[in-house]
Amino acid sequence: EPEVGSEGVFRLPQIRHPLLPPERVVANDVRLDGSTHVLVLSGPNAGGKTVLMKAVALAALCVRTGLHVATAPGARVDLVDGLLADIGDEQDLLESLSTFSAHVANLARIVAEASPRTLVVLDEVGQGTDPSEGAALAQAILERLADTGARVVATTHFNLLKEMAGVDGRFLNASFEFDPETLAPTYRMRVGVAG
Repeated sequence: EPEVGSEGVFRLPQIRHPLLPPERVVANDVRLDGSTHVLVLSGPNAGGKTVLMKAVALAALCVRTGLHVATAPGARVDLVDGLLADIGDEQDLLESLSTFSAHVANLARIVAEASPRTLVVLDEVGQGTDPSEGAALAQAILERLADTGARVVATTHFNLLKEMAGVDGRFLNASFEFDPETLAPTYRMRVGVAG
């Protein structure tokens, strides 16, 4: 049972995705509080970024429905009025939306609706176009979301977004490591380090 507040705090010790078998899941510590608004997750493909991002979102939804969360004791999950997400492919041939334009339309809606009582999860924000343009767009979106006071978990491979934590105190890097000998992902997150 987590502590619940209203200041936008997410303190999730040893969070696990609740649908993964307990004997296979690797638990990680996630913290969004105080001045940290945007958690930028980077690292190898198939390394656990999206799984962790979804676990944080599920924790927020569990609290909204009165359920416990898949963490160690000491968790705090503040209530949010909305969970806004851009995950997957929203291509729509009937509406003439390419993958990228569908993401941009969804991101525009998310930016318009975001508030201090919102959790936003963005998977590979800015992908699907020229990398330099996508990175600049992603930076602008994350900065705007931080300006609104929303809490954000975003996955990325863009170096520009990883560099944001060095110049903007509202951003925090975390990366997923891999075993240097086998080159296999470990699913362990390292806070404060870009992948």
